[in-house]
Amino acid sequence: MEEVREYGKKSQPKIRYSQFDAEDIRKELLERYGMEMPVECRLFDYGMNDIYRIKTKKETYFLRISLAGLHTKKDYEEEMHILNILIQNGIKAAVPVKMKGMPGRQEDYVWELYAPEGIRYAMLFTEAPNSPSDDKESSACNLGSMLAGIHNISDREKFQVSRPPIDMCQLVEKPLLNIRPFLADREQDFSFLKESAEKLAGYIKGKLPETAPVYGFCHGDVHSGNVFFAGDKPTLFDFDCMGYGWRAYDICVYAWNETFLDENYIEGSVWKKYLEGYESVRPLLAEEKETIPAFAALRQLWLMGLHADVMDRNAGCCWYQDDYFDSQIKMFRLWLDRCSL
Repeated sequence: MEEVREYGKKSQPKIRYSQFDAEDIRKELLERYGMEMPVECRLFDYGMNDIYRIKTKKETYFLRISLAGLHTKKDYEEEMHILNILIQNGIKAAVPVKMKGMPGRQEDYVWELYAPEGIRYAMLFTEAPNSPSDDKESSACNLGSMLAGIHNISDREKFQVSRPPIDMCQLVEKPLLNIRPFLADREQDFSFLKESAEKLAGYIKGKLPETAPVYGFCHGDVHSGNVFFAGDKPTLFDFDCMGYGWRAYDICVYAWNETFLDENYIEGSVWKKYLEGYESVRPLLAEEKETIPAFAALRQLWLMGLHADVMDRNAGCCWYQDDYFDSQIKMFRLWLDRCSL
């Protein structure tokens, strides 16, 4: 029989984001980790990663599956190694789970999944305890001391991190590049952000060196969404934004996040306890404290750039409109006004 040819057939559109079926992920977990049956697996959240919640008869875990193209396998192997070192040194963190039958090397915590858009990487973690105390001050103090402990341990261990540093490229240049197309009709706002961010960058560079202990390994994302408390004792998770950078930036993130709920948070007693806890482990230079509002303003710019990237990957544009920019630029101004430029 003569072969039938298809003329004029178009190639399929490029896939930039796909999502794995939870039932198939469950089967992978049973094979890779030897979990006790029955196992329930459900998609829990999505964004820069897809998060699946896994429940067995006795335990709850979370599986983090990266988006394609964000980091390499080496990056995630380094993250697992750093987490294990911190845990061995007394830092409470969500524990990475090793695959069944593996000899314990850090690469045995990371596995590949082949998606239409490219290779994605999966890592399983234990659940962090979440029964917080009403004592916000003690909780903040303990979290501050934990963060300082991470900084001290990392200086001693000299962690290897292949991910880009949390520098002015990440905090200023890339965010401005990402948001520029979405502010085409708001030239004045973009000019304000660009000029202000460049002033902030110059101010910080004039204040702080790029040497330890002022500069070094950072978690990069210590806010209330990435830490749970058992009483007033914190357990930290989501090291996906880790990198080398200024420690004042790592410190500022918690205040920046809490300010969305309370614009005067940085003036309150809970924030003072956070700094008190940090300084009980590593005293801060006066210049580090002075730059915290500047770093918070740049964190706000970073967030707008991150959202532009997430929107383009898998979140859609319905929310990335004028109302969004009105509120986010307002927060940037709030922090900018606190800076002594």
